[in-house]
Amino acid sequence: MNNRTFAAHGGLKITREGQLLIIYAQGPGNTEMVLKYQKELHDYRVKMSAKPWASLTIFSGEPLLPPEASSLMVDSIKQAQQLNLVANAIIFDNVQYKTISQQFWSNILQQTTLKHGFFEEEAAAKTWLKEQIG
Repeated sequence: MNNRTFAAHGGLKITREGQLLIIYAQGPGNTEMVLKYQKELHDYRVKMSAKPWASLTIFSGEPLLPPEASSLMVDSIKQAQQLNLVANAIIFDNVQYKTISQQFWSNILQQTTLKHGFFEEEAAAKTWLKEQIG
């Protein structure tokens, strides 16, 4: 990691519905944003880890990350899997380059063993996630 200090770019809001974690993320993000994401999600993940849980990520803006941040995100997902994360659904809401964004996040998620899917509607995503939780 570089010795630098930058402000986190992007926005993040987290809510919980039972064993479903809903993450609203606005991009573009940077490495500092991923570090903030990891820190803010840690307590949720630990509290939910007694049983299988899933996450719904709703992206807006430009949901892309620089290479260093992408690598941190892969590590973060793998750590969450160790805490009983079983699936992730992604929705792109008001994203200009949806195809590029989906390819970007597919590449990140394919570096893990996490079940994942891309959805247009929140209701369909939540239904799928609840099925994965069991």
